Amino acid sequence: MSAGPSVSLAADDSNDPVHVVQSFEETLVSVMKNAEQLGYPGRYEQLSASARASHDFQTIARVSVGKFWKQLENDQQNRLVDTFTELSVATYADRFARYSGERFKIVSQRRFGKDRALVRSVMSKPGGKKRNFDFMLKRFDGVWKIVNITVNGVSDLAVKRIEFQSVIEESGFDALMVRLREKIARYEAGS
Repeated sequence: MSAGPSVSLAADDSNDPVHVVQSFEETLVSVMKNAEQLGYPGRYEQLSASARASHDFQTIARVSVGKFWKQLENDQQNRLVDTFTELSVATYADRFARYSGERFKIVSQRRFGKDRALVRSVMSKPGGKKRNFDFMLKRFDGVWKIVNITVNGVSDLAVKRIEFQSVIEESGFDALMVRLREKIARYEAGS
């Protein structure tokens, strides 16, 4: 798929890919600024609504388990999506738990056809440290949702695919669910 031309960064449409990413990043910064007062439960609660509005967790979970998705019963698929969503929010609540002047800035947007977009953002930290974020979004029924985030060249979705498919292949679906629940419990416990 060839990339289309870069488009304006104006985010006046609330259903624009840039707006989706900006809104999510604003929530991250707000949570970081208030992290201590919120504690883990408050960070989780504030991030949950924003993450669920901006991410397509069903697509991410489906792609993460790859060929095994079709082998899962409907109940298993639903449990996977629910647990994966909970883990994703827990991960954000854990990783964005302190603020030291971080700022996000969207630097470009690229469209791939009419239903895919890449929004590139940079998170600057005091002292000149930077992290590059590439948000891949897909439009579903007219609504833009994040389906992958690449941080400094490492695709979160690729990492999950390797881990999830390996666990299912070696130990089965229930073992994957146990592993995801264990990760959630560690975040909740603060370790």
